[in-house]
Amino acid sequence: MKAYPFITKVNHIGVATKNYQETAAFYESIGYHEIVGGYDPNQNVYGYFYEADGKPTIELLAPYDEKSPINKILEKNGVTPYHLCYEINCSIEDAIKEMKGDRFMVIAKPTHSDNLKGRVCFLFHKDVGIVELLEYEKV
Repeated sequence: MKAYPFITKVNHIGVATKNYQETAAFYESIGYHEIVGGYDPNQNVYGYFYEADGKPTIELLAPYDEKSPINKILEKNGVTPYHLCYEINCSIEDAIKEMKGDRFMVIAKPTHSDNLKGRVCFLFHKDVGIVELLEYEKV
């Protein structure tokens, strides 16, 4: 696999859950607090971000309805961490083009994320799993 210098750092760990309040109770018990969240119409999920000093940011994702993409993850694995989100310093389109060369497949096309204030997309690789790319919007 080639190098990806455009990936700059991990932004968060995504956790699939059926009920974000119940899952949040654990994270709150170990020092996390909610920083932003709500319904994301672009991804058809509820997404809530939690932070704690010295710990990675966690995104709890719960289905909005039966068409939510998170349902497939929950049916197969139950409540589980399932993706890492990486910040990138290039366009999502350029990153996708590079990663497709290593057999990454786009599983969710680029879309805007209100919570993250940027564009995101999801890719899958059989030897890596699911990764989310985050391109911050130019201000």
